[in-house]
Amino acid sequence: MLTAFDAVLTAMAYAATALAVFAIVWAGFVLMAEGSDSRSAGRARNAVAGALLGLVLVLSAKAIALALRGGIVPIP
Repeated sequence: MLTAFDAVLTAMAYAATALAVFAIVWAGFVLMAEGSDSRSAGRARNAVAGALLGLVLVLSAKAIALALRGGIVPIP
């Protein structure tokens, strides 16, 4: 059961990394296409922040699962 859970978290980490890279590249295109428009710059900044926040969330879930599985944090 733990192996399957670890495999799912690993797949989620890979998918989140790919989606975060895509979102950051997309935000770069939006920023370049819109130029100095402050509304578009804010939208691009929010896209980058959301991508990084989602990536941190998924990777922290993976880290917590590894800590529990490795015995660093005891399971009550």
